[in-house]
Amino acid sequence: MELAHNTQNVGRAQSVFDAKLEQPIDGIITLPEYCPDIHRMLRCSMEPAVHSVQTNGERVTVEGNARVTVLYAAEDGSLQSVEQNTPFSRMIDIPDLAEGDAITVVVKPDFANARATSQRRFDTNGMLGVLLRAARVQEDAVLTDIIGGGIQALRDTLGASSLESLASTHFPLSEVIEIDQGAPPVDQILLRHAAVVPGEVKAIQNKLLAKGNLETRVVYRSRGVDEPVQVLHVMPFSQIIEAPGVSESTENTLRLRVNALDITPKADSTGAARLLDINARVGAETRGYAPVELSVIRDAYSTQGGARPDMRLLETHRLVESFRDTLIAQDTYELGAQRVLLVNHEILTPEVTVKPDGLHTSGKIKLHVVYVDQNGNAETAEKELAYTFTRALKGDETYKADVDVQLLNLQETLSGGSLEVRAELAMAGEIFATNSRNVVGAVKHDEADTIAPRAPLTIYFASHGEPLWDIAKRYRTTMDAVRQENEITGESASGGQMLLIPSV
Repeated sequence: MELAHNTQNVGRAQSVFDAKLEQPIDGIITLPEYCPDIHRMLRCSMEPAVHSVQTNGERVTVEGNARVTVLYAAEDGSLQSVEQNTPFSRMIDIPDLAEGDAITVVVKPDFANARATSQRRFDTNGMLGVLLRAARVQEDAVLTDIIGGGIQALRDTLGASSLESLASTHFPLSEVIEIDQGAPPVDQILLRHAAVVPGEVKAIQNKLLAKGNLETRVVYRSRGVDEPVQVLHVMPFSQIIEAPGVSESTENTLRLRVNALDITPKADSTGAARLLDINARVGAETRGYAPVELSVIRDAYSTQGGARPDMRLLETHRLVESFRDTLIAQDTYELGAQRVLLVNHEILTPEVTVKPDGLHTSGKIKLHVVYVDQNGNAETAEKELAYTFTRALKGDETYKADVDVQLLNLQETLSGGSLEVRAELAMAGEIFATNSRNVVGAVKHDEADTIAPRAPLTIYFASHGEPLWDIAKRYRTTMDAVRQENEITGESASGGQMLLIPSV
């Protein structure tokens, strides 16, 4: 039996590697001469930075550094900060890694500890989690037509999104800013934070033109000033990002993250440290989807016999929407504090669920608070700020979603010993309608599939709503022949209807 199979390719993301690796960070921090002695250690934190991701054959090398910051109280009760950068290099062998695979690296701190071994020294240890993913576009050949051998095919049409482009890259952003004239000069930086928020994204052939903002937050202390000073800055950017395969006809998504951030004080023309040198390395992951209509085959048989359909499970995804939104979360905590010196944060992995009424994202922000209590002692506290984000969905399809959460701004207000925290979050994500069904993957020759001789016409009494396809398949004829012989225009028979089934 000579059969011709016609197929249509649908692109999807194929995972080549997806794992979390551990990278220990250990060190010794000796206080500079200008720092007062350690009276009490308050908090240790670690900020990782990825500077380069290099590939050589099937080996990936990730290079970066971890900035370990220790906050401590001096004998006079003042808040002090000391930090140290520790470089790291991690090599990962990935079997079957190919040129052009999209490699995404995200490094997060698992824990960081510090112990004062003298009045001038800290022993530190911590662990970074290196999340490395490698993926590529894999084409899935979907059977759309079978020609020859008297094959009859029951067809259906599915809407899907074919992944045409998958790329990962990075670009630098830098700017030197001047702090407000009324603010004191910088002595020690206590906190650095940045979030990158895309705005307009325009596709040109094999590139994306992205506009957006890098929003930075710096908290520093100045000699002789009790209260830390906060500096907020928004850096606009316009960047061309290489994305092979995207075009104006594809539906394109863009995810941006800050992979490395370095903010250092610099002296102005008067010699005072009133400038901040901001340098960031931004990672970009792009995807381009082409909307397609798939003509799939749900069932098949041959009027001549000798054929057997091989079934397969086909999973398709259709991009419904790509969204960006903002969310405000706030709460109040009883601390019994005179002053709040610093509030740092850590966004925990959110829980994303899709329910009949919409997309629900819930999560928590871990807050690390350094404050002065009623007795004038520096203390620390950990609190959690919960948030919930809901987005309505239309229709009754099955959905899945991927959501990214970034902190844009954190504001704290102290009143009567109570701390009110207000967080502005950037929510971004993609929502896909998913479909999973059994379809014919191929039709193969089967000697056991024989047809017994039969009369030119067979009388058959149909059940109510019985599909004509089932009847035609049972008698190895065609639906068109059954329709023509019985003057039927629909897809099913009436209850108790007598049908004449012709041979073909």
